[in-house]
Amino acid sequence: YFCSRASHVEPHTATQPRAQEQNMIYPPKTYADWIALLALFKERGHDEEVLAAMQEGSLSWQSGVAERFTAQLMNAVEVRLGAASEVFSRSMQHARDERETIAALLGLRRTLSFLLRAVDLPALPKEQRAALCKMVAEHAERMQESLLDTARSDRTGRMMSIVRSHRVSDLTH
Repeated sequence: YFCSRASHVEPHTATQPRAQEQNMIYPPKTYADWIALLALFKERGHDEEVLAAMQEGSLSWQSGVAERFTAQLMNAVEVRLGAASEVFSRSMQHARDERETIAALLGLRRTLSFLLRAVDLPALPKEQRAALCKMVAEHAERMQESLLDTARSDRTGRMMSIVRSHRVSDLTH
């Protein structure tokens, strides 16, 4: 979640630079902290800072909180998966050549890989981590299969070659 820290600001003088407010994202510790951070996560801004905070965050894993948190995290990931699909579709519609097609595929793979890292949270019990990682990986695999099905209509075979060579489901990159 964003915390604004503004130190005491003295009146600006020529010899003294103006103090600047810093926005930092701190690791969440409470359910409310996590909800605020997940809202930032859904917005797709500050991804690396948000991910770092998520990786460092903690949560008291109690009945009630656990179910609500898991539902909120799954919802945030589903929002991001939907956004990734939209961005990819737009990129493919505007792709004029092989290079732009590959760039769209690689961009989608980067996003899916990021989402996989985002659900592999140390704050989660192993079962929840595994289930969420499986959800993202299966989504990536379904997208890859859909791309392969679409590529079959290209008579030259070039699109099939590109889709196979730049698998969006290869999340280890």
